[in-house]
Amino acid sequence: MKEKSFQQILAEESPMTFAHYMELALYHPEYGYYARAPKIGKKGDYITAPTIHPVFGAAVARQILEIWHLLGKKEDFVICEAGAGEGYLALDILDFLSLKGLEFKYFILEPFTPNRLRQEEVLERHFDKVRWFSSWKEIPEFNGVFISNELFDSFPVHLVQKAEDELREVYVSFKETPKELLGELSKPALLERVSEFVPLWPEGYRTEVCLAYEPFFAGIAQKLSQGAIITFDYGYSRNDYYHEERSSGTLLCFQGHRVFANPYLFPGKCDLTAHVDFTAIKEIGEKFGFVTLGFTTQSSFLVSLGVEKLLAEIGRIGVRDTEALKMLLLPQGLGMSHWVLVQGRGLPLKTELLGFKLSNRLGIL
Repeated sequence: MKEKSFQQILAEESPMTFAHYMELALYHPEYGYYARAPKIGKKGDYITAPTIHPVFGAAVARQILEIWHLLGKKEDFVICEAGAGEGYLALDILDFLSLKGLEFKYFILEPFTPNRLRQEEVLERHFDKVRWFSSWKEIPEFNGVFISNELFDSFPVHLVQKAEDELREVYVSFKETPKELLGELSKPALLERVSEFVPLWPEGYRTEVCLAYEPFFAGIAQKLSQGAIITFDYGYSRNDYYHEERSSGTLLCFQGHRVFANPYLFPGKCDLTAHVDFTAIKEIGEKFGFVTLGFTTQSSFLVSLGVEKLLAEIGRIGVRDTEALKMLLLPQGLGMSHWVLVQGRGLPLKTELLGFKLSNRLGIL
């Protein structure tokens, strides 16, 4: 029996919420974009901080070490990462720890075999420290740090639009050519998230609401007994995200370093992303018992951790290294577009982490 094509699958499940389409396009086990082990970096579809320079991972490792100290240097300390890409953040963190004569267990949550195989190659010299898991259910409870870099921006989002003074949801049909339809909200939580903003929005205002953060945080909350969640991503506070002037949302598509707006052009063959609502991440973390410790730009976070000195510490002091550092820090790079949120559980009261020494913007969330 011939296997169904992705177009047939999409047509059969039509009409569907945009969130369901995005989930299929990114995470379908055969046709999804992330199931194909997409390349990251200059030769891939997009660039992330770990693909720019190892000093990013070294700085993150320095922050992790401070959390380890705050937890009393626990022997069973674990670093757990989801959305590990090709494994370069894990590599650079473990390399820096080795430089310091330290070894921690490193868990990677990775549902797709092609991604895991590539990570295994990259992490070959640390193979004895790394364990892979395909779901939260498999991961044992641990003390330590859960870390992600550009993970939550890839979570499926519902598209909503203001029409005739009501909030409607965008559905998609692939029966013939892709066609959008406006319908009733699929879940009441969509209106709950943005209700205070809807009266301010003009007719036709369109934006995204992500309801997938909470189930994922439930997994973290079940497994992370004591420690911290460190989130790197691009996004906004809720007030900024749903500002009346941001009338067409934040949804973007990436392929071969090209950015485009039509999410239906290459189903399963391009990355779909939406900016992160950091206020939602904060609130959901607090719901699960995590205290919000800090929020700042990636640039401020890295400078607070002494990133320039770390370059010398890891033996990378050439011209190219300096240029890479600029890419990580300057506004025209990732320095101001990307933010860092740290949430803690079981840490000492009034914990002030080194990464927020220069700036802590918690007040805007």
